[in-house]
Amino acid sequence: MKFRRERTPSHWLVQDIYLRDTWGSPFNVSRRRRWSLRSIFLGAMILFGIVDACLAVFFLGALWLPPRAVNTVQRSNATRAATAVAVKPTNAPRPTRTPTRLPPTATRPPPPTAVPPTAQPPPPEPTQPPTAAPAPLRTISLNLPASLNHAPLTLEMPNEPSDCTPADAMPDVVDHSVKLCAGQAYRPFLLRGEAIGVFGDKSSVIRSQGRGYGIIAEGARLLIQNVTIRGSADASDLNILLCLYPDCRGNAGGVNYGGGILVRANNTTIMDSDIAGGVAGIAAERVRGLKLINNRLDDNSGWGSYNFAVESSYFVGNTMSRDNRACNTEGGYLPTGCESAGFLCIACQQNIIAKNFCVNSGDCFYMNGEGNLTSNNNRFHQNECRAAPHNCFEVTFATGNEFVENIARDDPETGAACKYPFWVGGSQVIFARNQWNCSISPETSIEHATASTQIPTKIDNR
Repeated sequence: MKFRRERTPSHWLVQDIYLRDTWGSPFNVSRRRRWSLRSIFLGAMILFGIVDACLAVFFLGALWLPPRAVNTVQRSNATRAATAVAVKPTNAPRPTRTPTRLPPTATRPPPPTAVPPTAQPPPPEPTQPPTAAPAPLRTISLNLPASLNHAPLTLEMPNEPSDCTPADAMPDVVDHSVKLCAGQAYRPFLLRGEAIGVFGDKSSVIRSQGRGYGIIAEGARLLIQNVTIRGSADASDLNILLCLYPDCRGNAGGVNYGGGILVRANNTTIMDSDIAGGVAGIAAERVRGLKLINNRLDDNSGWGSYNFAVESSYFVGNTMSRDNRACNTEGGYLPTGCESAGFLCIACQQNIIAKNFCVNSGDCFYMNGEGNLTSNNNRFHQNECRAAPHNCFEVTFATGNEFVENIARDDPETGAACKYPFWVGGSQVIFARNQWNCSISPETSIEHATASTQIPTKIDNR
């Protein structure tokens, strides 16, 4: 989503608009696109040269070093000692021994056989009260679309406490499972631990402000279920073009804008929750095994779901609507977009995005691959985008991403149309059984996306 690039059928190629290839290096997620034959050949020649040089130094050193001297004194002394031990005197008389007789010993009668006493049982040890073992985690299964050909998704569920924790008793750091009390307002807190959860009932509300989050999750195997979070953006972050990255020329972006939940814990599940009002609904950074299931991530001013370097995760059954903003830029005022999206993923690998619904977000599904921060081998199945003012599905400079049975269309309630069904400049993607019904046709979308970059664009229609 680049607003400095004019969206007209002509002059599609804009030079130097994309970030340099080394941009991903500061974030330790830089991935080169491929090895060239020239670089492989040069690398092999350098390696062989180093090996030949090491062998030459070894053989020259063996040739120039003098042979090792043998200590002849020690060897002569050892020979003499062995000879002295081997010589035996032959003329010495052999001493004779007089046999001695032992006095006769009196025979003793055999002792009577002892009868072992009857074994007595040991005294009983004092009994200890049994220690209550932690209850095992429950698991539930979630069926995924048949087009994925994937086994049901298994979700681990910590046990919900029987009693709720009032808002005035909620600690700043939660290290055990808690249940929110109905109708109460909670301040932000940190959830830290393993195999614990936060359980709400939608009538209790967690409030966040500015660049903070309602919940920050750290640890592993966490669960956040059925919570409601309402946030507000910082005044300085209103009406600006958002920075997609952790750092943009010294200005913090990405997860630093704040919002509902910040996830920094692997294998975390967030489900059945309602999050709105901040810049990001749910933000995740450098995690694996994240599961966002059946959440409402609507009406955020930046992104419903923001993800940076997230891998092997699942985004299923969420709504991410009206995640949009206006902004003032160097080129003037923009009424929509401003790098906002329902779902945003940067440097994301091998994720499943399925059965999500999006209306009137800047882009509905956005994977920006500039600066070598590519998102590869992700699977978009049975998602629906309506009335995106820019692109319904945007994936740039990436490989191995597939789009199967997705829908891009207008919004029947308002009549607003989507503009581009997809934008895949510089990518190699797979399309199968999608329904593209936006203002710009699929053929024109391919033409414009291909002309926007000198990197090859390839679509495999199946």
